[in-house]
Amino acid sequence: MIYFCAIADYGKLLVVKEKEYIVMSYKPDASQKVLDKYKIQDYQYSFPYHHIPHFDNEGVGVCFLTLRWGFEYLCYLGHIRELVYSLAPSSVLDVGCGDGRLIGMLDCGIERRVGVDPSEQAIGFARAFHHDVEFLSIGAEGLKETFDVVLAVEVLEHIPDDQINTFLKTLDERANRNGYVVISVPTTVVPVRKKHYRHYDLNLLQKQLEEAGVHLDIVSVEYVYKKSRFVKQYLKFTENYYWFMELRALNRLMWNYVWKRLRKADEKHGQHLVVVLRKSDAGMP
Repeated sequence: MIYFCAIADYGKLLVVKEKEYIVMSYKPDASQKVLDKYKIQDYQYSFPYHHIPHFDNEGVGVCFLTLRWGFEYLCYLGHIRELVYSLAPSSVLDVGCGDGRLIGMLDCGIERRVGVDPSEQAIGFARAFHHDVEFLSIGAEGLKETFDVVLAVEVLEHIPDDQINTFLKTLDERANRNGYVVISVPTTVVPVRKKHYRHYDLNLLQKQLEEAGVHLDIVSVEYVYKKSRFVKQYLKFTENYYWFMELRALNRLMWNYVWKRLRKADEKHGQHLVVVLRKSDAGMP
């Protein structure tokens, strides 16, 4: 058995994964060369890279996939990751986990990780990518277990108005005594997207919490990620109709700029509102 540790450092993001490789069990005397080659192949399967080249709607072969809001996405994911680690939980529930990207990143020292999402397709991806996390294709109301930290990251805006109270009460119920609920939502700085019911300011979120009658006290309020013309021009130059280009050194500089200069924002410019709430003793048996 060989243990391999892969470490990738993205600004303050540190991703550490440890795997146990069992190579060709029918050949226990496999040579070191065979083992080394297997490690290379297996490490590449951290992402199903064969699915990157694809045919577009016109049947034209395309060799890459891009996400124009990738910097923004990684920025608030990384911020929430640091936030969760600062709470030092032994258990985390990710409500509306989708394909498991966030809870899969919480891989250092958290004993119990569970993700729930009503989409069976999303949960299928989550299980494929993060075999060490428990994923369930149900709503959080279907659980009885409670957790040190309950996450609802970019989920509340997808909940219909007549279901908000029930959803917030469920988050409250899934948190341990003195546990935390972390809510992240897009702010009113960003136009409401077609798939969203609403975007948020702090007043609206507080109003919904009060109307739901939950026993959660606000611990901290942060605004994450602000727009940058510099990033917009960079993306326009590197990803456009005519070409796609990524220079590793330049990309590293751009990421450092995003993480250090754009991550922390204010109410007027922040595109994501991140609120930490702690379960109070009021109403506890």
